[in-house]
Amino acid sequence: MSFVYGRTLNSQVSHLINALGDIPVNEIRTMQLNDLMEDLATMNPNTHRPASKKYLKEVCNDAVQIFYFVGDNCIDFNYNPAKRVTIPKKSVKKERRSLTNKEIKLVLELQHRARPAVLLMMLCGLRVGEVLTLKWDDIDFNTGKVHLNKSTQRVKGNKYAVKPGTKIGKDRTVPIPKTLLEELAKLKETSTSPLICTNTSGEFHTPSSWKRIFESYISDLNALNCAKSKYDPSFKRTLDKITPHMFRHTYASMLYFSGVDVLTAQKLLGHADLSTTLKVYTHLQKETEDLSIEKFDVYVSDLYKSYFDGILQ
Repeated sequence: MSFVYGRTLNSQVSHLINALGDIPVNEIRTMQLNDLMEDLATMNPNTHRPASKKYLKEVCNDAVQIFYFVGDNCIDFNYNPAKRVTIPKKSVKKERRSLTNKEIKLVLELQHRARPAVLLMMLCGLRVGEVLTLKWDDIDFNTGKVHLNKSTQRVKGNKYAVKPGTKIGKDRTVPIPKTLLEELAKLKETSTSPLICTNTSGEFHTPSSWKRIFESYISDLNALNCAKSKYDPSFKRTLDKITPHMFRHTYASMLYFSGVDVLTAQKLLGHADLSTTLKVYTHLQKETEDLSIEKFDVYVSDLYKSYFDGILQ
């Protein structure tokens, strides 16, 4: 199997090459791709863990595009075996995590153009689509609250359109922590756009411009963590992968640990179903219990050590 692939060779495509690279392209069948999906769902050789459904879909989508490319460039090839691939039911859904205390500290320290967006996600629980459409008029600086009544919708081409209502179609109002409110008030004084988070031209973000600014933010966050310039040849990312949703998940964690009840948290997070909020709270409760048990285990181990040390003396 040989083809020209215009993008940087990534891990998803490498799986396809490793599994199918020695097979003539016109002999590749859906069954062989399904076998690859099963293998990855059992264990991704790059991570030595089961691949998530999201990851498997990315591999499958890559395969579909590759075979379309082959079909466009080979007269004798008009069959796309990747179109009928089945994602295994046993594939695991990757657990979302909150930022660590160290990562939160770095976020609060870092000065970057994406800072307002990131802080609104982390300290107010906004979704990316809500952040990108947010205007200064949506913030009541007297009451210290932000009113959310719109979001983004991906449309044809590299564009976002503004749609009324949040993800679940309901408006919500969220309090803004005093320190963030003060920071936003100062930013408003120098802003020339009605939007809070804009692209480099001061206009509404496109999907690609948001991707670029967030990627730049994560690079700078890693640079701050290792005290190096991201342009330094020896610079390497030392933080685990951070996604936009992690900031919102961190907000949910902060609500839990600060004692906010689950019904209030549901309203603040804008979850359509209480079970979604309960799932987050239950997961955090289990993490806390596990941590407490670990501390107890250390305590008992120390008792044993002091006891035996006393005997030996």
